[in-house]
Amino acid sequence: MDYLAIPWLDWLLSIVSTLLVLIGFVGMLTQRVVFKQVISMKLMLQGVALALIHAGNMNQDPLLAQSMTISAVIVETVIIAVALAMIVNVYLHYPAGDTDKMNKLKG
Repeated sequence: MDYLAIPWLDWLLSIVSTLLVLIGFVGMLTQRVVFKQVISMKLMLQGVALALIHAGNMNQDPLLAQSMTISAVIVETVIIAVALAMIVNVYLHYPAGDTDKMNKLKG
């Protein structure tokens, strides 16, 4: 099926990618548990990847969109790995994982 034969798909993909980014951003701001914040960040980055794929499809340049999405997924993997390593350290010092209770610096 040709992509151009489905005009409502442009709006749907734009709305879904925007909603993923917004839900992830709101989750990053409102969640107090560190692990939930990482899940919200992952959701936000998936919305960005979907937007990159959609933009490449709209501009009829799927190769550029593919390379940008692969780069975004690699950066996302590194960010999530570092965040999970930081979560391990947070849970060693603060077993509850609540970011509001992290007011003391330990060195």
